[in-house]
Amino acid sequence: MGYISLSLFLAFVAGPYTEQKIVSTTEPVVYLSAVALSSSAQRPACLEGVTHVSEKDLTSFPIIQRAVSSLSRSPIEANQVSLYSGNLEAFIKRTLGQSQREICFETGGRTFKLAWLIIRDMGTLYLVGLNEPPSVPSLSRSSLSKYPEIAAYIKNLERAVQSVKDVDPKEKTAPAGSPSGERMKTIDDAMKQFERMQRQIEKQNMVPSAVNGGAFYKRERTKLDWEEWVSLNRALGTDQEKAVFSMGNYLIIGASEALPERVPMDIEWFRIGRYLFAAVFLFSGLFAMRGIYRRRPGINLNPGWSAVIGDGIFILFIGFGAYCLIEYGMSKCFAMTSFMNDEVVRGLCSIAYLPVTAFCALFAANQFSQSVEVASEGLTLHYPGGSKVLIWEDIQGFDLKESYTVAGRGGAMIPRKLQTKLIIQTNSGIKSLSEPGFKETKRVLIRTIKDKAPERLLPDLEKVGEAW
Repeated sequence: MGYISLSLFLAFVAGPYTEQKIVSTTEPVVYLSAVALSSSAQRPACLEGVTHVSEKDLTSFPIIQRAVSSLSRSPIEANQVSLYSGNLEAFIKRTLGQSQREICFETGGRTFKLAWLIIRDMGTLYLVGLNEPPSVPSLSRSSLSKYPEIAAYIKNLERAVQSVKDVDPKEKTAPAGSPSGERMKTIDDAMKQFERMQRQIEKQNMVPSAVNGGAFYKRERTKLDWEEWVSLNRALGTDQEKAVFSMGNYLIIGASEALPERVPMDIEWFRIGRYLFAAVFLFSGLFAMRGIYRRRPGINLNPGWSAVIGDGIFILFIGFGAYCLIEYGMSKCFAMTSFMNDEVVRGLCSIAYLPVTAFCALFAANQFSQSVEVASEGLTLHYPGGSKVLIWEDIQGFDLKESYTVAGRGGAMIPRKLQTKLIIQTNSGIKSLSEPGFKETKRVLIRTIKDKAPERLLPDLEKVGEAW
């Protein structure tokens, strides 16, 4: 009981704990995207320029045609559509005459951008610009001071435009050719293709970072405060779930939804409770182990200080099992996240904790708490659980017995000598004494027994004294 209490005390005090649990909560989040209301505003999204595409050109590509039609509806509720198996490469090649990953095109008074994923015939179509904005509420620039997150969003849009204001779009980037778009018949063709790609990369490296980050047309999750978003929609008279309003050269499309999220939450009571539990187990352990280090009558096989050191080593050893038990129990009962983050180790150590603790306590008690009292009538063996009196008439002889444990060496399990016990053979059975830690203690014990023992036992004692 003392070992259990003190190891739990050690685990509560010294063990690292997250002191948190993961809880499921529903948090409202806001997504924003912008559509340009002027050619200058849409410029960061279409550095490669805008190509005109007629309704007739779209008839051969029904999936793209349906996507364009979907994004042309009024009022606007979204500005991007994911495309699957839309024959996107063929559409881009027919429009530009070459293969390219991205293309901006204008049709029906609206500007679209098609981003094509080369690995698969997939992509996304974005609504980038409008020639005639729909009739929606307008947010004045003077009102932006009330909405700091919206103001920061508008500022980022305008910064993207400013970064490309004085740069020729043809110098910013060049069409990124697909390896499949051009056949290379000779080595010279391959070298020319490589040189063109190298020039394109050099030109793209000259583009300011703000230009590359100016993809304002994409729907992105913001850190917009929910109260600010509700206040803005209340002032504009829009729906907070799907809101559309204009601001300067941009049409802002906002949407909100409640997303389930798993967030960490502090277990407040455990931060203080762990030390209260530690105090309780400390006093319980000291109470359970009171008096075990007192000097016993007769010859003590090991001194008291060795018992203290031995118990300390064992408690440190089983303290890890106590820590795993606490972690496992807290995770199952209170959903606390584990610092160790290995459920298998925690489970196995928790299961083995009590058996290992019992073994260590029994071994330590037998090893450090035995003494022998020698008298003219016989021997009195003092054990942790009591004492045993052996009169000389019942003692038949003395012998030695080696005990072994298993140890791993070079990938193989081999026996390793643990200690040599003193065996006392009696009429009622065999009694054993643990091997003392000091040779002087062995010599004193054997010499004292020889002084009191009858002559018939002296040969055994001589033999034991030489071998032990």
